[in-house]
Amino acid sequence: MKRAMLIKGVTACGIFAVAASALAGPLTQEEKADNATSSPAELTTAKLENSIGTRCALGEGVPQNYSLAAQWFQKAAEHGYAKAQYNLANLYYFGQGVKQDYALAAQWFAKAAAQQLAAAQYNLGNLYYLGQGVPQDFAKAAYWWQQAEAQGVTQARANLAVLAKMHIQPSAENTVVTVAQEKR
Repeated sequence: MKRAMLIKGVTACGIFAVAASALAGPLTQEEKADNATSSPAELTTAKLENSIGTRCALGEGVPQNYSLAAQWFQKAAEHGYAKAQYNLANLYYFGQGVKQDYALAAQWFAKAAAQQLAAAQYNLGNLYYLGQGVPQDFAKAAYWWQQAEAQGVTQARANLAVLAKMHIQPSAENTVVTVAQEKR
């Protein structure tokens, strides 16, 4: 429920709001979102920082303050916490509490997407499709939408259908190299 509220609250516009759904494997999307690229102690700190940022963004128990939320999300994101990376990316995308910057939004979505966060994968695909913050690249858009679709994001399937009508398919060799570079 917190996740749904965060997505709804932080992404005031519906274009990027994606509900997390169950993953077909042993970890749920929620469990994947709780992963980080740092140590367990840093993960605990990152979760707390993200929680504070969420409260600031939503105005839960404190006055709503996107600028302060961005500061807390930044701290947690630097610990490698996927949820915070996603939240920070949304703030940059919409210019809430920070100067709107599609390139920074793309960078943070890419970090969260590399950790298998489906909503970040979907949004990164959107950015590649639109050419916002990254060069327009339909193959990369398709790749990220395929990743999100595999985790149950139904809108990704609809987006892939649009690309199919345009006769655009991801090129495996081209996409794999560039995606590996993004994951760094």
